[in-house]
Formats: sequence, structure tokens, C-alpha cells
Amino acid sequence: MKFLYSILFFALPFLSMAQEKASIGMSLAQVKHIYPNAQVDSNENGITLSRPDTCYQLDGTWGYRFKEDKLMWIFFHRSFKEINGTNFQKCLSSTRQLIKDFTHFYGKADTALPGDTTFIDPVKHRHWGYNVLEARWKNFNGMKIKIQFDFLGGKGDYAFLVIINYFDKDYPYYD
Repeated sequence: MKFLYSILFFALPFLSMAQEKASIGMSLAQVKHIYPNAQVDSNENGITLSRPDTCYQLDGTWGYRFKEDKLMWIFFHRSFKEINGTNFQKCLSSTRQLIKDFTHFYGKADTALPGDTTFIDPVKHRHWGYNVLEARWKNFNGMKIKIQFDFLGGKGDYAFLVIINYFDKDYPYYD
């Protein structure tokens, strides 16, 4: 029984990745069947399904982008417009845990880009934003995966942005 609890405890972070049911290559109908309440958006770039969810203590949105009825891109994003040290630390902590769990599950990232992990208050020191943390897996079972936390800034408008991306191996906009 102790072994079973150990497995469940170990698996909990991966279960919280929240999109594990959909996978790259599925059809629109398959993903709609999995997430029947997802919102549909159609435009010149294709069809995107989206749904709200919480992932690693971040309330955000999962998106599923299709091209020619094939799921090419899965993403989660959460942005914060309230810029303060608490929200910065929340994003940093969640991103670090995501990278740690993904590394355990997918193996060592092909690229790890440590940025500036200190909170620079734009009220005290104006800046144009900066990369905080990023990790990339170039090919895991035909997928490209990227996790990133950026402090966006420009012209006095700032936001924190945490993104998880799963791309088809042929998706052109990985970098």
C-alpha cells in the first residue's frame, strides 16, 4: 500500500499538466469529444479550441490549434497585469516546478535558457522586460516542447507571462 501511495504522490504533478488527454496529431473532432465545453475560434490561421484551467497553481487557458484538421499546437498561458514581487515569485515558482517535472518526465531539456530571475520593479527602474526562465525539448515522441516565463514590458505597459507549448515536430515557429 505504501508503494501505491508513493506512485500516486509521484504522479500527481504530471496529472496536473491538465491537457494529458489531447495529443499532437489528433483531429478536431477527437479533441472536441475530450473537451466538449471548449470554446471554438476560427480565423484565417485555422481553428483554435480554448478552455480555462489551473495548471501548477496558475489560473490560465489551454489552447489547441489545428491546421487541416490536425492538432499542431497545444499551449497553456497565464499572464499577470498586476506587477509585484508576489506575482513574480508565483510565476517563477510555478515555472521552476514545471521545468523540474517536465525534466523528470521528458528527460533533460535540450536547451535551458536562464534569464534574470530577480524581480525588477518597473516603477523604480524602468526597463523593456526580460526573459526570466525557459527550457526546450526539441524532439520528444515527435513533439517540440517549450516552457517559458517572461517579464514583458514596453512603453510603460508590463505583464508576467508563463507559457507551456507543445508543437508538432514540423511546426515552424518553435524558436
